[in-house]
Amino acid sequence: MHVIEHTYVSLLADIASLSGFSEIRGSYEGLQWCLTEAPKLEKHILESIELGREPELDRFPLWLRRLAAGSVMDPVKLRYLRQLLLFCYKAEVTHDNETTEKAFKAFLEVNYTVGRFGNSLSGQSPSLLDSARRHCQSVLYRFNEKALSPSHGPGAVTTSKEKWEKRYSSIEYLYPYSDYYSLYFNMDHSAESADLDYDDLIEAKLIAVPKDSRGPRLICVHPAEAIWLQQGLRRQLERAISSHRRCRGPWPQGHIHFDDQSVNGKIALLSSLSQRYATIDMKEASDRISEPLVQILFGDKYKYFGCCRAQKVLIPKVGSYANVRADLNCYAPMGNATTFPVQSLVFWAICVASLQCRGFHQPGAVFVFGDDIIVPTECAEFVISDLESFGLLVNRTKSFWRGAFRESCGIDAFNGVNVTPLRWKTTLDAEHVTGLQSLSDLAMRLRIAGYEEAARSTYHTLHTRFNHRFNHRNPAKYWSPRLKMWLTIKPRKIGLTNNPEHGGLAEYVTLDSLVWGDAYWHPRFQLFCNRVWRIQPQENKLKEHGWNHVLESVCSLERTGRASSPDRSASRRFVLDRGWTPVM
Repeated sequence: MHVIEHTYVSLLADIASLSGFSEIRGSYEGLQWCLTEAPKLEKHILESIELGREPELDRFPLWLRRLAAGSVMDPVKLRYLRQLLLFCYKAEVTHDNETTEKAFKAFLEVNYTVGRFGNSLSGQSPSLLDSARRHCQSVLYRFNEKALSPSHGPGAVTTSKEKWEKRYSSIEYLYPYSDYYSLYFNMDHSAESADLDYDDLIEAKLIAVPKDSRGPRLICVHPAEAIWLQQGLRRQLERAISSHRRCRGPWPQGHIHFDDQSVNGKIALLSSLSQRYATIDMKEASDRISEPLVQILFGDKYKYFGCCRAQKVLIPKVGSYANVRADLNCYAPMGNATTFPVQSLVFWAICVASLQCRGFHQPGAVFVFGDDIIVPTECAEFVISDLESFGLLVNRTKSFWRGAFRESCGIDAFNGVNVTPLRWKTTLDAEHVTGLQSLSDLAMRLRIAGYEEAARSTYHTLHTRFNHRFNHRNPAKYWSPRLKMWLTIKPRKIGLTNNPEHGGLAEYVTLDSLVWGDAYWHPRFQLFCNRVWRIQPQENKLKEHGWNHVLESVCSLERTGRASSPDRSASRRFVLDRGWTPVM
């Protein structure tokens, strides 16, 4: 059995005890059922709640039918049921070429559909389109396209971050390389950029990364030259959206968020009881925002975003696809640094315009975080219709406005009760070093939620993996000059803590006597602490210190007040670092 299965069997025992349904204990249907069939049953339960009808109990295994029957009315039973049905849902699964090829095919089909719809966009809802355009351009009035502080992002790129490799004519026209890609008055750095070949089109590469049982996640990897500029545009657009303004009409400050999901989560929790707001989830959100739509909404400001977006996408050799190139019809899929703020502003503007055109008295009552949208319940169906009139697609199975269930930004709520399940978010066996951090966090949350058997099983796995990797395989040794021999350091162990915010590798316990027995008075912090371990990537020394590193350091100094040029290489080696967390 995989490690995830051992934890799931323990979870069955916990929920059998908590719910009082003894038939649940030991009723394991197999890993494939947990990965593929169980999530479908969860969707059926939510659909029954949304439509106000009884669930089809024949679709459930015998040992789940009593729990499923009571879940449509009881939030506690719904939380237990969803915990069993969705625990394995987010597990990282490596997919074969056939599954990856299907994902690529679906992307190309959506890209074709968006391109066909974009050609006739100007005739779609002219009054709604004009209202949305006014809202977007009102925000973009505060967008300063020249005051950029560009930087590299943390993700992958198709060209090197160490040295510029290409010049793009679309970028050069608005953002000259001598001003935004070279150090001022530095002849050597300017000469390096001047020798580069021009390229008329920016091409991104479509790659698949592990996501969950449904399929891989597709990301368009851009050249480093495009990402460098996109990061600066992203910060300026976020600043314009978040700026304060006194005005009579709707304004996105406090309604569009980029770092704080708690606002949407709290509204979803309260609205599950009051039914005041509806939660809307967009499907294939970034892939369905056509380039003509953003052009119309952004007006003259669009050229600054369009100059660094990819016009072509390359699909590598997978199955029947062999380096297939296609025109990119959407504005920008995942991988473009400006995608998140652009799609947030587009969704907010369309929803606000929809409320205004319908004569709603509070058109600014729209909250957006990425593809999670919250609108007044009484206008939900009209807003969904207006969003889809622009070629967007609403995920109706994850949008809620008729029943007492709401879901937004990681918060699932039913009748005012948080019913969000805990999920396994690493590989099936947590074989990677980074999986230890995920196991530690999951085990703590299981213990806090009252699933003691599952927490104990997860902690057992964590201790075993930690001991095998850092004590048995790589025993810590040091050279003793006095004895003139290598000595083995005392084996490292995972400590105890009662601080849920420890953020490292430690076992969370609720018994204070255990914590104080493992506590240490830290003279520098002047408080009692517990030891925690942190898994950190091994920092590699830069092989060459070129002018690009100096440029990035200067931009970082202007942006944050601190000069830094981070390590560019993705390290595959990890080190164990000691840390401390205060006793609560």
